[in-house]
Amino acid sequence: MNMGKVSGRLWATAKHDSLSGAKLLIVSLLDNSGKPGPLYEVAYDTVDAGGGDLVLTVRGSSSKMTPETERAVIDCAIVGVIDHVER
Repeated sequence: MNMGKVSGRLWATAKHDSLSGAKLLIVSLLDNSGKPGPLYEVAYDTVDAGGGDLVLTVRGSSSKMTPETERAVIDCAIVGVIDHVER
C-alpha cells in the first residue's frame, strides 16, 4: 500500500469498456517526509475521494479485489481516504 495526495482528475473519451463510468484520479505519491514527490500514478477511485485528499492506494493484483474493480483493466486503486497520520 502507498499513501498519496489527489492532485487531479483524468477523463478519457476512448477507453476500455471496463473503465466506463470509472472515476480516475491523479495521485501524487508521498515522499518519506509525507510531502508529495515528483512521482504520480493514475488510480481508479473506489471511495469517492476528492482533490487534495490524502489517500491509500493499492497496486497490482490487490487493486482488483474490490467489487468495482474485479473486472477492470487497472493497476492502481484508491481504497481509502486518510483522516489522520501519526508519525
